[in-house]
Amino acid sequence: MSNHSRAVSMTTLLFSTFSAAMIALAAGALWLLLNLFMPSWHTAVWLALPMGLLIGHVMRHWVIDEPLPAAVLAALATLLACAYMRFLFAAADLAGTFGMSFMQALRRAGSGMLAHLAWASLSAGAIAIYIFAALLAAVLAWRGRRRRGAD
Repeated sequence: MSNHSRAVSMTTLLFSTFSAAMIALAAGALWLLLNLFMPSWHTAVWLALPMGLLIGHVMRHWVIDEPLPAAVLAALATLLACAYMRFLFAAADLAGTFGMSFMQALRRAGSGMLAHLAWASLSAGAIAIYIFAALLAAVLAWRGRRRRGAD
């Protein structure tokens, strides 16, 4: 085991991937709430940057200690948070347009339609910011240290 002391076990990687997905979904939902309750920030794409920083920090400091898996998971989690926020925002927009509750919009529209609406409303600038946020999260996760003096 000493030769592979720095290697990430499959169990650790699976648990870390699950944790990254849950953190991404929570970040996406929080981001949606910020968008909905701050009307002046309506569809605030730039919030992807602090979300990316937050996810990158969390990945390295609390989820996984190895730099490469932490960076990959941070980037993927940031992109998942962006996609989930767009998905939920499409449901909220649909609910507001047709005068139904958020849950009714989720049930009636279905995941396929909401994903299509989320994709259709993307601009090139938003995609660029989301990719930059993912890269920012990856760099932060790569460079961060879990414990001082570790290594």
